[in-house]
Amino acid sequence: MASEKGRPLPSPLKNVFLRCSPAMKEYGQCVATKLPAVEKGMCEKEFLALKTCMQNAVYSWPTNQHPPAELPGVTDIKEGPILGVRYSLDGKILAIQRTNQEIEFVNKESCTGFKQQCRSGSDRIFGFFWTDCPACDIVFVTTSGLEMYTLYLSKNGLKLVEYKKTHVSWYVYTHESRLVLLASGMQCKTLSGYQFAAGGIVRLPKYDVTMTKQEYNRKPVLAPEDIRIATMYGRLYCVQVDRVALQLHMYRFYRDAVVPQGSLPIFSSHVAISVVDNVLLVHQTDSQVVLLYDILTDPRGPISAPLPLLLRGAPSPAASSSSNTGKGSRRPLSTAEATIYGKGWVFINPDLVLDHMHGLLWRVRLDLEAVAASSSNLPSLLSFLQRRRFDAPKAKELSLIVIKSMIIERRSLRLIASAMDVVTASYAQATRPSSGTGGSGYQPMNKSTAVSSGGITLSAGPRAGSQSSSNPVGKAMSKSKIVEIEQDAETVSDAESIISSEIEEAPLTSSQEQTSAPSSSRVLSREGSKGITMESSTSNSSSLLASGLQGLRMGLPAPYISPDDVLQSVFLAIEEEMCTDSTFYVAAIVEYMRRAASIDGTTARS
Repeated sequence: MASEKGRPLPSPLKNVFLRCSPAMKEYGQCVATKLPAVEKGMCEKEFLALKTCMQNAVYSWPTNQHPPAELPGVTDIKEGPILGVRYSLDGKILAIQRTNQEIEFVNKESCTGFKQQCRSGSDRIFGFFWTDCPACDIVFVTTSGLEMYTLYLSKNGLKLVEYKKTHVSWYVYTHESRLVLLASGMQCKTLSGYQFAAGGIVRLPKYDVTMTKQEYNRKPVLAPEDIRIATMYGRLYCVQVDRVALQLHMYRFYRDAVVPQGSLPIFSSHVAISVVDNVLLVHQTDSQVVLLYDILTDPRGPISAPLPLLLRGAPSPAASSSSNTGKGSRRPLSTAEATIYGKGWVFINPDLVLDHMHGLLWRVRLDLEAVAASSSNLPSLLSFLQRRRFDAPKAKELSLIVIKSMIIERRSLRLIASAMDVVTASYAQATRPSSGTGGSGYQPMNKSTAVSSGGITLSAGPRAGSQSSSNPVGKAMSKSKIVEIEQDAETVSDAESIISSEIEEAPLTSSQEQTSAPSSSRVLSREGSKGITMESSTSNSSSLLASGLQGLRMGLPAPYISPDDVLQSVFLAIEEEMCTDSTFYVAAIVEYMRRAASIDGTTARS
């Protein structure tokens, strides 16, 4: 091709790369939109070169960075089908599932690779995952069980070290919990689990989930999207969606038992699950609203009425570099970005949403200001705010505003006293020596039985009400009756700890299930890059979830309110405004001093 003056025009392929190079994260989406026009204006050789370039690299962005990284990590791979991709925990090896029987491994440093087939040619590989377990480096999940391999980089190969035979219909795995759940049976409702912790492999007992029949002669089949592994307040749960009964059934994991924890109501069969700051979010995708549940709320009803999501664009580059508060200017959303609950939305554990059709990655966050503004149960609101960790300064600020508003509005002294009980008890728990955690949802650490775990904690509980099974298999694991799988990585100095605990909460009652709390709102904040992010984990990622009171004693941010905070931000701030009603003002001060004194006395005795 040439112009009218005889000067050759730049190659269309070159133009595409020049336009895409300043924004590598938009590369895939940019080429996809330009491909029809590009194909008409270039020769066949250039088009094939462009097509090959698009298929021969893996782009990845870390999801735990804020603001997100501008440039991706790029790993060149060979052309071929891709069923799954996972980086090793140190990020040096890229594993690519090419077929149902074979996985390819690429060494990023030496640019060498090898292939590994499953143990039997008649088996099918459902997927695989890397572990920090000393027994193996990588696990293949096949139709006939788990194949555990050790990686030998010097020999460019894997060695099969252990094989656990069991029928598998599908599986669910999360790296945060190091737990894999295997489904089996005609209805796929029988689940068995293995935890690949740094202290060894722990086998959990099999259990059957509850499923409601839709038709008399038709049995329902459990699907992978109906099961979610969730970590809240240091406790590990299996959350099962019952789309017929419109309920969430919750099961709490123990080493020798899986204990049902009751059910939570939902109002649609089209749902997805997220966990944000220990709050369970139920996305009702058809009506495009969200239910929020706090498992420590009593009674356990939704924190808010169903409300829509709010989308926020990513911070602009200038705002990201000039401000660390995250409140700078944000880039406006495009039409594709502004689409809520699109067909390409995939919910990734615990709080990510991947839009693979538009190449977008979102992170879900709570809007605490909206929660506070829409709640009428003020003591319950204060309890909720005192348990928030992601934005502790904002939670503390809102807690002080709530207390101040209650006094200014001259609410009943009984209500003010209840609010004072909440903040004083929370502060006392934060400053009390590590003799227990009370109602915080976290259990004290038993140092005498500490073993190495990689952030997942296993703790003993009573046998009452449990479903016992055979003793678990795991090396370097101490024997116990019922051992609870928990995660509170911030409280653990060693790699693994055994934590003593008891089964505290009773299953939900039907009356509790139907009780709903006042309404609130939340924010879906876009923090990821525009390229499809492949999963890339590191060996230090065990501290991604769960922070408790013991973790707060080790320097984690906390929204707790000290007596000095109450004096400066509440009583002195409203002194002039309350001068016309000094009697009520003094009564409020007396109520706070009475509760602060009782807490101080309890702390001194403990």
